[in-house]
Amino acid sequence: MKLTPLWRGFIAGAAIALGAAALGLIFVAYQQPGLLLQLVNLRYCG
Repeated sequence: MKLTPLWRGFIAGAAIALGAAALGLIFVAYQQPGLLLQLVNLRYCG
């Protein structure tokens, strides 16, 4: 399947956005590890 330049740009932008979100989460987890643990606990127990 050949991708058009529009789809290729969309996929590249989505990949960059996901990478930026992952980097932001890692940075927040490094600064405040208790916050990340609390968030995980709320998802599993709440």
